[in-house]
Amino acid sequence: MPTTIPILDAACMANGTDQERAEFGDKFLKGMVEHGFVKLIKKFFKLPFDVKKPTINDPKKGQQRGWSPPGEEKTWWLESNTGDVESPQFGDNKESFDCGDPNDKHFPNQWPAEFALPGYQKTMDQFYYDCGQLCVDLLDIMAKQMQVDPKLFSSRCTNEASTIRINHFPPVSRDILESGQVSRIWPHNDFGIISLVFPDRTGGLEYEDRQNPGTFIPMPYNGDDEVVVIVSETMQRWTNGLVRAGLHRVTKPVDMVGDRVPERWSLVYFCKADRHVNVGPLEEFVSREEEPVYEDLTALEYQSMRNAVHYPEPTAAPVAVAG
Repeated sequence: MPTTIPILDAACMANGTDQERAEFGDKFLKGMVEHGFVKLIKKFFKLPFDVKKPTINDPKKGQQRGWSPPGEEKTWWLESNTGDVESPQFGDNKESFDCGDPNDKHFPNQWPAEFALPGYQKTMDQFYYDCGQLCVDLLDIMAKQMQVDPKLFSSRCTNEASTIRINHFPPVSRDILESGQVSRIWPHNDFGIISLVFPDRTGGLEYEDRQNPGTFIPMPYNGDDEVVVIVSETMQRWTNGLVRAGLHRVTKPVDMVGDRVPERWSLVYFCKADRHVNVGPLEEFVSREEEPVYEDLTALEYQSMRNAVHYPEPTAAPVAVAG
């Protein structure tokens, strides 16, 4: 029988009793370790091309900022490239918009003109800070439950490098997605510490069943007050593989009918370690009897290395993938 991820009421984080918060922490850590996922309950892309063009992302900079056109990102290269098959012809069937810390001087945000989307920047800035605080709270809960310094993880994350991504998946022919050459997002792990996913009503987000590797389970949608929390690769590296990243993908809705896969949206907050921080295993998770599984790298080095994988140099002319 497929495993299902735990659904937890996050209200007790702020208003619960000591016992309720302890129970929440225990279930949260268990879900992150066993599944890599926990669910909490509690217009840019319609702009004309000439308005979006000034915000276009430069994949060579190592940190995504602004608009990534459809097909630019190629997540197939992250986990699906086993070396024994030819790479798919196309990239991901989506476009995205990325922004980071409003005060980031190294990788400044690229916003559309205020007249094009009044209030958009202000809204996203506040959302960035709210998600950052939630992630800090969740990291402290994890550390406390693991009986290490409660600030072990969050002290390495001031959210200076964290990012927000809005994904837009345009309608696409079912045949195109089933061809094996195009996917909305191929199976992959996120690179940061944890991710917060605010899913769309339209299905398609799926997570790997760890009892049956290679099998994916649709993420249920029960309302707009849900947040999916996903373990990412930095947490896996810090804990020397104890808490593994959650493999996930986006495909067509499991219950869809007809030949046209509907439009879909999603909003993601990637909580990342500060750029200078070491993302090798922390000493609290490496015993004297074992060796570190992962090498020492700064968070920026690791992010840049992983970004280079799924933004490969183009080998052919771009091909439209919307269908």
